[in-house]
Amino acid sequence: MASSPIRETATVAEQDPGPIVQRILLGAALRDAREDKGLSSTEATKKLGWYAGKLSKVEQGDKGVTDKDLAKAVAVYEIAKDREGVLKQLAAEARRKLPPSRVPEWATKYVNLVAAAAEIKLHLSDSFPGTVQTINYARAVLERSVVVSQADVERMAEERTRRVERLISANTRIWLVVGEEALYREIGSREVLREQLEHVRSLATAANVTLQVMPYDGGAHSCHGTPFTIISLIEGRPGIVYTEGLTGSDYLGGEHVRVYNLAYDNLRAAALSPDKTLALINRRIKELT
Repeated sequence: MASSPIRETATVAEQDPGPIVQRILLGAALRDAREDKGLSSTEATKKLGWYAGKLSKVEQGDKGVTDKDLAKAVAVYEIAKDREGVLKQLAAEARRKLPPSRVPEWATKYVNLVAAAAEIKLHLSDSFPGTVQTINYARAVLERSVVVSQADVERMAEERTRRVERLISANTRIWLVVGEEALYREIGSREVLREQLEHVRSLATAANVTLQVMPYDGGAHSCHGTPFTIISLIEGRPGIVYTEGLTGSDYLGGEHVRVYNLAYDNLRAAALSPDKTLALINRRIKELT
């Protein structure tokens, strides 16, 4: 049985990234244990005595496990004793409750994943994503949302501005590719857009941040009409793809992650280099002054 995924899980757990992330890590460890045992999802479900669909939810991190559930999985997958304790700790911490966050309920998982990420790859065509927004830019975006209460706009905008500060201080690797339209769409006002551009220009000076722009004249590329984020919790592991709509979000794993990573690599190759991107941003800032 492969031991590295569970050892890596222990390392992340020691950083206490939060119950949602720990639930995802536990699910990934159990999936790896099942695959190492050579069991299909159907075979494992039968041996575990779980209802149809429960195993999938557990492995995706959408459902926690009881001590009884975990003990059954340990027996069926023949997980070694020295790693059973790590999984028990994760299962217990994954059941902890956190204070409600100032984001829509369906976005809570994303916020916790980003907070625990080792690497984040973001792509958005027409604007800058929440992870790198200034408070005025975030406020302007949130005020036009049809799913965010006006009473929550200010607190959510403040949380967005703190998010990137935490990522920078934690030395999280951040890759950001935006369409050139993001440099021209005056969200809030010309002044707000200029402030936002100055902000991302400043962020790009950090050693762990790479900023690129896909220019108008760049032609076709691999990610048309597909905003997404790839979140890697552990360096060298495939990660999770996050996509979002107006009323909900989706988390993709497995083969989806490979495809999105390939598309992102192609996107970065087609985009302007970081130096040319900064030159373009500097010209745009001057135009807005």
